[in-house]
Amino acid sequence: MYDFVVVGAGIVGVATAYHLKRLSPRSRVLVIDQHPGVGMGDTAKSAAAFRTAFTSWVNRVLAKTSVGFYREVQEGGVDLGMRFVGYLFLVPQENAEAMLKVAEELRGMGSAVELYRELGRSVRFRVSDDEEAREMGLPDVALGLLVKEAGIMDPEKLVKYYYEEYSKMGGEVLFNTKALGVVFAPKKPLGIPGEPFPWQEVRAAGVETSAGVIEAKNVIIATGAWTERFMDAAGFGLPLKPRKRQVFVVKADGELRQLLETGLADREYGPMIILPKGVYMRPEPGEGTYWIGVADRRPFGFEEEPQAEEQLWRYGIYPVLTKYVPAAEGRAPQNAWAGHYDENVVDYQPVVDRLAEGLYVAAGTSGSGIMKADAIGRIAAYLALGYGKAELYGGVVVDSNVLRHNRCFEEERLVI
Repeated sequence: MYDFVVVGAGIVGVATAYHLKRLSPRSRVLVIDQHPGVGMGDTAKSAAAFRTAFTSWVNRVLAKTSVGFYREVQEGGVDLGMRFVGYLFLVPQENAEAMLKVAEELRGMGSAVELYRELGRSVRFRVSDDEEAREMGLPDVALGLLVKEAGIMDPEKLVKYYYEEYSKMGGEVLFNTKALGVVFAPKKPLGIPGEPFPWQEVRAAGVETSAGVIEAKNVIIATGAWTERFMDAAGFGLPLKPRKRQVFVVKADGELRQLLETGLADREYGPMIILPKGVYMRPEPGEGTYWIGVADRRPFGFEEEPQAEEQLWRYGIYPVLTKYVPAAEGRAPQNAWAGHYDENVVDYQPVVDRLAEGLYVAAGTSGSGIMKADAIGRIAAYLALGYGKAELYGGVVVDSNVLRHNRCFEEERLVI
């Protein structure tokens, strides 16, 4: 019997498994996943950007400590593909006053930010002279807010790091194995066929899988966008919903190449740019491309094999992109993919909780799993091991139940 079974080999699952073995080397830990390797679900389909600037104190702590750990790993000789290119928010006039207050808040918290009133010809701040832009309701940009402690990284390298370190400590994995449900057993078994009955108190006793039942003292669900359906089937309703997200890859040549290679605030490459209406441009200097997507408010829904939709590029992204970045005109994607966010629809912050004896969940990353995974994994590990406090990277200590599903946080205001 295993001490812990972690369901899900994405970034949150492997980070949790790694910290379980780190904190409790003698525990027998198994990670199972339906894919043939680690990080092959939505982790692999992430835009893989990070920032430490948030308005919610919880998000700040999760991101800052995680990014700090990643930086230490990379500086220690493990290439995670981290580049601190920064995030540049292009702020419409209607939001300028509020964002200036956010900038002051961030500065007060120790986050380095800079303001820009123009960016030359590569990025257009004034679009109201354009009839099509007016018809689309696109606003002029009042200012650019650059968050400097932010950038991009390689999700495959990050998940590989955790997996290899976990394996070195004796952690076990079982791929190509689909989790079908949580197995429950009565706390006080009576030996009657059909147990547990509704009147009996239960505990998690393992996982039913496509390879049979795997017995375990504790089960940790880290299944990302699959979590809602999985936990609904187990009888636990959580405020988690899957939302499809898509990324389109555009070659950066000509003026677009200049934009890619023109860093702000002494950075080597151009920043990740967040345009009005939710369109973003994520630089990928190694490929000489931009990864482009949009935070559209499409209906919640889960697709087993999500595909990128050409019409989203043509009608949802391209018309906005080209008004603010003229150099993108005439470009077509050379590659595209789709995945999911697992959104916490209450406050857009993760859920790490004990739902029943021996049953835990770590999900609801709301599109920021990469940048918070280390902290989430640490909290999940401490909680599952029975600690009341969790120590994050850098010696930051929080309550192990700080991310319980029925908490009351301030809603995050800096959402992409």
